Amino acid sequence: MIKVDVTAHLSKNGRPPNGNAIEASIRQCVADAVEGSFDEYPPHLKGMLRVRARLLNDSVINAGDHVEVRFSIGLPDQLFPVASGGLQLLVNLLAGDFFPSEVSGCRWSEATVQNVELPDELMAVAVKTFRQASAHDIEAIRSAFGLPANRPLLAFSLKPRVGPTFDEIRRITLDVLAEGFNIVELDARNLALSTAPLERWIELGVEAAQVGTHVTAFSPNVTIPAPQLLNAANAWVEGVAGHGPPVLKVDGGLDGITNLQSLRTALVGDRAPIVTSYPVLRNQLSSALGGPDAWTDLLALSGADIVYPGGRPTFPNERRPVWGVHAEDWSRAARIYDSMIMRGWPMPTIAGGIHPGHLHACYELVGPKVAYFLGGAVALHPNTIRDGARLCVDVLEEAIRLADDAVEAGNDHAADLSHRLLKRVETTKYPKTKLNYFSPANIFGLSQEASPQTFYRRNN
Repeated sequence: MIKVDVTAHLSKNGRPPNGNAIEASIRQCVADAVEGSFDEYPPHLKGMLRVRARLLNDSVINAGDHVEVRFSIGLPDQLFPVASGGLQLLVNLLAGDFFPSEVSGCRWSEATVQNVELPDELMAVAVKTFRQASAHDIEAIRSAFGLPANRPLLAFSLKPRVGPTFDEIRRITLDVLAEGFNIVELDARNLALSTAPLERWIELGVEAAQVGTHVTAFSPNVTIPAPQLLNAANAWVEGVAGHGPPVLKVDGGLDGITNLQSLRTALVGDRAPIVTSYPVLRNQLSSALGGPDAWTDLLALSGADIVYPGGRPTFPNERRPVWGVHAEDWSRAARIYDSMIMRGWPMPTIAGGIHPGHLHACYELVGPKVAYFLGGAVALHPNTIRDGARLCVDVLEEAIRLADDAVEAGNDHAADLSHRLLKRVETTKYPKTKLNYFSPANIFGLSQEASPQTFYRRNN
């Protein structure tokens, strides 16, 4: 049984409805979720209702001109066969016409799914079908890229998203990889794959795999209809796999779950690529699926290997803040990343506007088993994209060294960047952003009860 927790406001002619109207309204919502009728079925059809939703509990809070109802629905999991589109059907139901607009004179508003609890058996089927034979856990990804224990995966989401020619993308890719990045990917909404024959992109994939002495890869964005995706993915794996790990990007938009599942059931074993995904609809589906983590979780269950979970650490004076900037929120961000790392899959990413001044603090907070997917941090350098990549790599490498020193000395957190590197960071003028360095001492040196610990102290 899939348990769905719901809240909604009910009113009748601008006033709170009575108990009978509330009960009838809730029960109609529960029946409609599966049975699909505006009224009770007559006796000659009732015998056919062998699968029904159940009202598990409900409560009512009077709120002036309306009541807030809270109730839970049990959806029969046999309606959602995972191997044949069950997760997609669940999303369609919850994000579609799950809630009525009016029942028994009660007008519905502010209807929200607060939580969706999938049964263990359903999740186990998803893992077996879409992950067990083809997806990669965190340690497998790290092994594929030959990463030392203290070094995270480092990727550049290519900017600008649209406009660059194939030759420009090739030059940027090889420059960034040469400076120490592991992956260059075509960013969300970047479908540059259509601007040149696939054979040329495969040639770039092979060339990218041979940059430097570390393991490197170019990742095309194959957010295209499933039949085209599978053709491109097959060709990509056949062309690139002999030179390095094949990596593909499948964005978590409207076709995200279906595309991931198609890819995972078609390419298995040694032919399975590493797949990154950005959960494009994460926030938009939050109120329908039970919170901002739900869409990301469904993408992971469908086979995504590397995913941005949201809720990355945010720091003061950001142009685009995406989270909180105080001790409790840093601790909460750490818990989000720790929970995925402890499960072992997918590999979570730091993304969404991190710049070089943040990298040291981010590394201290979330550590090396997280992927750093940087965009503007690289592309917005006032000199060249290659200089942007070099600055990010230098900051990250010094952060790693300082963390190792802190562990050896038994300190609670690392010392600040060296004066020489700190000066490079703070004198680099991005067009509209000053690279304010954020010291680990400003996170971990706070004398507050809610202050977080560094990743290496949390793991002790």
